[in-house]
Amino acid sequence: MRDWLVMDLESLTKEPMPWDESPCPYCGGRVINVSNAVIYNGHTFGNGRCYLCVNCRASCGVHGNPATRRPLGVLATPEMKFFKQSCHKKFDSVWRNNKLSRNQCYKQLAKLMGICPKCCHFGWFNQPDLELANAILSDESWYKR
Repeated sequence: MRDWLVMDLESLTKEPMPWDESPCPYCGGRVINVSNAVIYNGHTFGNGRCYLCVNCRASCGVHGNPATRRPLGVLATPEMKFFKQSCHKKFDSVWRNNKLSRNQCYKQLAKLMGICPKCCHFGWFNQPDLELANAILSDESWYKR
């Protein structure tokens, strides 16, 4: 995914394609734009909308309030969501405890992952990227390296 991110950073950051305009990249299933209550047991979060694969249940939120069709990132499988939550818990504790700014945290993580800082966003990571980020963030002093 890293090569694709570097090559297509412009479209990711400005005009990413809505996920319901193509099949799911994981299973080929149909992706729909739907209330996120369907993935959160009847509760809505944020602006209340998401993209969801009707087959494998990969999903992605959307920007805006009110909601737009612009995706927040790549579709994430349930396993990817687990890693995103794990990464955010470790990552967010550093900037929330004023050890580094949030921007400095992203720059440091990008350096340790070997990617450009503009590409360092959990919402754009694929499974291997999330696993690498999680391994890096598991070292409690990752932000000092």
